Amino acid sequence: MLRMCPEIGTSFFCSHAVYYRMIATLEYVERKFHEFNAQIFHGALQPLPFRLSSARTFLGQLRYRRKLKFFGGWEYSDFQLVVSTNRDMDERLLEDTIIHEMIHYYILSNQLKDTSAHGRIFRQMMTEINRDFSRNITISHRSAAGGEREYKCRRNIVCVSYLFDGRVGVTLVPTTKIFQMWDDIPKMPGVARCDWYVSTDKFFCRFRRSLTPKIYLVDKGEMERLLLDAIPLVREGNRIVVAREHPSSLSLQNPQ
Repeated sequence: MLRMCPEIGTSFFCSHAVYYRMIATLEYVERKFHEFNAQIFHGALQPLPFRLSSARTFLGQLRYRRKLKFFGGWEYSDFQLVVSTNRDMDERLLEDTIIHEMIHYYILSNQLKDTSAHGRIFRQMMTEINRDFSRNITISHRSAAGGEREYKCRRNIVCVSYLFDGRVGVTLVPTTKIFQMWDDIPKMPGVARCDWYVSTDKFFCRFRRSLTPKIYLVDKGEMERLLLDAIPLVREGNRIVVAREHPSSLSLQNPQ
């Protein structure tokens, strides 16, 4: 059984797991679907297409077609599970969002008639899953920030963290915190090593700059592509400079 433990930065540390902030990828959504299908739904759900959306109005959504049956009622088909990439969220919330939509999928794919979209059947299943699997699924999710923020593209200092389990994450760091974060991020549970870069790619402008250690999980292949044009940084004593083999110039001095 998992239990919520004290929050450090915005990564969630539990007795046997670390939950990072992240933006959904198709690979992640599909992997979690199969994991929860086996663990929670006993393999009852058929595979379905997965989609990503930039929508601001939802975190997850089950899309489908419906047609009126001859003797009344609706028949549901052509399901798709959609997850928004418009905001970052902690991994635990993303998992709960996927399970939320899987409950909808279970009800509609089995042609069960509920009292409403989140009616008696949905609430009963949600309550049982929360109890039996220590989840925190709710009827609806709201952005912790109460809305979305737009980011202008800029030069970003990026820490790329490679985790022991093979995943990759990024942290955007303000220049005022770079020396502190250079020391602190490698100490986070699950982090094998960290590399540092400067980048102006707009991909990174979707992430908030962090004043405390936090890691946003990203697609490993996408990160490899992005780093081809990034400027590597190295630390030389109390200075952080561009790697010597790179022609760009940048130097940050530790005020201490």
